[in-house]
Amino acid sequence: MKLLMLCREPRLYSCQRLKEAAESSGHQIDILDPNRCLLKLSQNAPHFRLYYQANADAEPYLLPDYDAVIPRFGSASTKMGCAVLRHFAAQNVPCLNDETAFFQARDKWLSLQLLAQQGIAVPDSLLPGNEFQAARVMNYVTSPTILKTLNGSQGIGVILAEKAQSAVSILETLTHTDVPVLLQDFIAEAQGSDFRCFVIGDRVVATMRRSGQNGEFRANFHRGGTAEKVQLSDEEKMIALQATRILGLDVAGVDLIRSARGLLVLEVNASPGLEMIEKTSGIDIALQMIAFLEKKVRLLQQNAMEK
Repeated sequence: MKLLMLCREPRLYSCQRLKEAAESSGHQIDILDPNRCLLKLSQNAPHFRLYYQANADAEPYLLPDYDAVIPRFGSASTKMGCAVLRHFAAQNVPCLNDETAFFQARDKWLSLQLLAQQGIAVPDSLLPGNEFQAARVMNYVTSPTILKTLNGSQGIGVILAEKAQSAVSILETLTHTDVPVLLQDFIAEAQGSDFRCFVIGDRVVATMRRSGQNGEFRANFHRGGTAEKVQLSDEEKMIALQATRILGLDVAGVDLIRSARGLLVLEVNASPGLEMIEKTSGIDIALQMIAFLEKKVRLLQQNAMEK
């Protein structure tokens, strides 16, 4: 197959591992930055065209047809990246997480709404409008308080406010700079640890426990967190699978946290990193992702032939 990976940083571990897995399976793969793409819609056939400019001085060129797409772009590329995914979906080219699912997972508040609507337990959360007085918000959340920007990743944009006054100050600053933010109860009993479930299709293929270091409440690998292999219960795995299905994802990193009132879903990541969980679990997750994509392409081809 001819594959396209949408990623701004091809040298990242996850991109390199997926490239290796694709090529070892006999596929060709291009890694392109969605922000360097030009989409064209035309009344004349072909109706959809995609051009690419490698750098500011390069001449743009028409991209070839692709058999499938792997989205691995970050939050800074969400809008354009999802537009590119939609472009391929209109041509019935399968994506390993389609535009709708990717967008829903990338918006932290929207994903929490969708999960809660289907009965998945999440931390108590607030989304204040930009005209809602920050000091009044604290009447509806406990301290310490977690503040999260809606589109952050890798622990960036996640802030712990120890006191209500600090939370108000942070909220006022973010609101003033027009940065949407949600607030959540801080789960102190978790002691800076959470659980990452890596889901592909209808299977949890790997799990790990992540722990923050030196008083760091964020357990993310990019924040210096450590990880260890862990066996989760069937019930915990089922919650991760349910959260993935609700958001419509093929591949997801589901973050769980054990609280005094039970297991909670913290977040569902549409482009989960591979480095920490592959090294911790010893599982070739990249190869499993490519194998799942192969099955998705074959199924689409079979359905097209039957029609």
